[in-house]
Amino acid sequence: MPAVSRKHTKAPSAAPLVGGAKSTSRGAAPIAACYTPAQVAEHDALDDTWVSVDGAVYDLTHWIARHPGGSIPLRQYAGRDMTDAFRAYHGPDGKAAKTLRSYYVGELVMSAEDADAAETSSSEGSAMSADEQPHVEAFRELAKGLETDFHTDYWHYLKLFVSLSVLFASAVYCVIGEGHSTATHMLGAILLGVFWQQTMFIGHDAGHGAITHDHSKDFLIGLVVGNLCNGVGITWWTTTHNVHHCACNSLECDPDIQHMPVLAVTPKYFQSVYSLYHKRTMAFDAAAKALVSVQHYSFYPIMAVARFNLYAQTLILLATSKEIKPSRRVLEFGVMCLYFTWLGCLVSRLPSLAERVSFTLLSHAVGGLIHVQICLSHFSRKVFEGRPESHKWVEMQLSGTMDIDCPKWLDWFHGGLQFQTEHHLVPRMPRHKLRRFREEVVKPFLKEHGLQHDQPSFWEANLEVWRTLKASAKAAKLSPAFVHAINLEG
Repeated sequence: MPAVSRKHTKAPSAAPLVGGAKSTSRGAAPIAACYTPAQVAEHDALDDTWVSVDGAVYDLTHWIARHPGGSIPLRQYAGRDMTDAFRAYHGPDGKAAKTLRSYYVGELVMSAEDADAAETSSSEGSAMSADEQPHVEAFRELAKGLETDFHTDYWHYLKLFVSLSVLFASAVYCVIGEGHSTATHMLGAILLGVFWQQTMFIGHDAGHGAITHDHSKDFLIGLVVGNLCNGVGITWWTTTHNVHHCACNSLECDPDIQHMPVLAVTPKYFQSVYSLYHKRTMAFDAAAKALVSVQHYSFYPIMAVARFNLYAQTLILLATSKEIKPSRRVLEFGVMCLYFTWLGCLVSRLPSLAERVSFTLLSHAVGGLIHVQICLSHFSRKVFEGRPESHKWVEMQLSGTMDIDCPKWLDWFHGGLQFQTEHHLVPRMPRHKLRRFREEVVKPFLKEHGLQHDQPSFWEANLEVWRTLKASAKAAKLSPAFVHAINLEG
C-alpha cells in the first residue's frame, strides 16, 4: 500500500512519549535506528506490521493476535501512524504503553537524509512531530493535558443504578402483578424497552473503559449491563466499536455503516465493496437492490427489530472468533443464557400468546431507540474510502460524526450520544463531563483552527438521515453506469 504523503520541517524531539525500550519481539534493535514514513509503510502486511506512535516505530507483528482490543484496529493502521488512535484508548503510563515499548524498533524521521543525519548524531532520539496542519500537533498537546480529567463521578452512576433498578422493577411488576390488564402489560414492555436503552448507554461507557478506567473492571460492568441485562455481548461490542472509532465512516473498514444488503448510506456500496471487517464482499445483487431501494421507508421498522440482530451477532462471534479466550467464551455464553432465561420467564407470565408476541415486539421496538440514536450520528456524514490515514484523526472524526443539539435536561435520553464528536475525539472522557468539555475545550479549539462542528437538533438529524437513505435508494434504481459516474464525482 502507498505511503501517506507528509511534509515536515521541525527538528527531531529528544525522545518519543511512549518510547524508550530498545528491544523488539524479533530481537535486539540497532541503537537509534531510524525509519522514514515510507519505510514504515512498507510493513503493512498481516505477517509484517509496523506502526509509528509519537515519533517512534514499533513492530507489532507478534502482538496483533493478542491485542485485547481485537486485531482489526492494528491491521487497519499497519504501516501508518496511529498516535491519535493509541492515545484515544490508552494513557501514557498504563499497561498498554509498557507493552508498546517492548516492540520498539527505532525512531521516525522524515526523509532518508534525516535518517542518515540522525544515525550519525549523538542525539538519543529523532522523533518528528506532524505538522501538515497546525491543529494536528495542537490537538495532541490538548489531549495530553486531559489525562487528569479522566476521573469518573461515581455519584452519577449510583443515581443511574437506583433509577434503572426502579425502572426494571416497575417493568416486572407491570407483568407479574395480579389482575393487571393488557394495557398494563404493554406499559411494562415500554418500561423494559427504556431500561434496555438506558443500560446500553452504560455498556457503551464500560466498553470504552470510561467508568473505572480499568479495562478489567469495566469489562465486568459491561458483562452485567451488556450480556446479562441486554443480551448484547460486551466482547462483540468492543470488537466492532473499536474498529468503528479507529476508522470512522470508512467505506471498507467501519462495520457501523456496513449494513448491506438492507441499508446503504452511500451509492459507493453498489460496487460490491469488500469489507475489511467482515472479510467478505458485500454484494449488491438483485435482492440488495430491492431492499436498498425502499430503505428510507424500512429504516425505522428495521431499527425496531435491530436488537434481534445483535443477539445473533453476539452468539456468532462467541461461537466462531479465534481471538476470544476459552474462559471468556464460556463466561459470556453463560451470562447470555441467564439473559434469555430471565427474559423468557418474564414473558411466560403473560396470559396469552398474542400478548407475549406483542410484549416482545413492543419492548424491542422501544429499546431500538438507541439504534436510531447511533445511526443519527454517522449515516448522513461523509464516507471516505480506504484505511484511516496518518495524522487525520481529527478530520476523520469531524467529518464522520455530528452532535445532537438538545437541552441539558434531555441529556438522560441521549446517554452521551448527543456529544458524539467530543466522544470520538476523546473516547475516555466520562460522559457526564462531555457537555462541559464541548463548550469549554472542543468548541474553542475548533474555532481557533477553523474546523467545522455540526450540531443539528434531534429532528433535523433524523431528517438528514432520511434524506441520505432516500438519495441512495433512488440511486439504487439507476443504471450501473450512472451510479459509477456519481461515485467518481464523490
